[in-house]
Amino acid sequence: MKIVVTGSLGHISKPLTKELIEKGHDVTVISSKADKQAEIEALGAKAAIGSLEDVDFLTATFTGADAVYAMIHPANYFDHSLDLHAYFTRLGANYAEALQQANVKHVVNLSTIGGHLAKGNGILANAHEVENILNELPADVSITHMRPTSFFYNLFAHAHSIQNENRIATNLWRGRYYPMGIANRYCISRGRRNCYAGQWPQSTLCMQRRTYRC
Repeated sequence: MKIVVTGSLGHISKPLTKELIEKGHDVTVISSKADKQAEIEALGAKAAIGSLEDVDFLTATFTGADAVYAMIHPANYFDHSLDLHAYFTRLGANYAEALQQANVKHVVNLSTIGGHLAKGNGILANAHEVENILNELPADVSITHMRPTSFFYNLFAHAHSIQNENRIATNLWRGRYYPMGIANRYCISRGRRNCYAGQWPQSTLCMQRRTYRC
């Protein structure tokens, strides 16, 4: 299968690319950084250097693909001039337009925990908006929204307090549970298997507009 992976060589995209190539698939990796091209090609994938802001670039890259693994890279949340909602909806719309123009039939979208909620989930509501945008694609497009919690590697942000205070300190409501995380390997496995949707019978779960919580 011809599969396009977004997210450059991130925590999920790089090992996902490796697994897909090991399975014999033709993989193209999108990155906005030209200095990643050599590393992408060293994995055995094709490098497509460009921006998610460029619909024409996305359409050209997606054309001929059997499946696309799509994600929106976190923005600089410390940039007070950033309109985060506009950022997510703009890139979500770019994905939808390019996927439709390129006639891609199988999409795996990396969403987030709380992506099913329109409100009450803070900035995660932006992922919900992206899900809604992609769900407006034609009915013959198979879409899987993966909603993982935080990943185990996010715990590195707490390394100082763990080492020096033997605790993890974070802001939570009293009495609420905090999902600490999952292994990104699990989402890699889910993403890889869901990219194979076209090889599975029509009645299987991946062929429907369903949501998985990793």
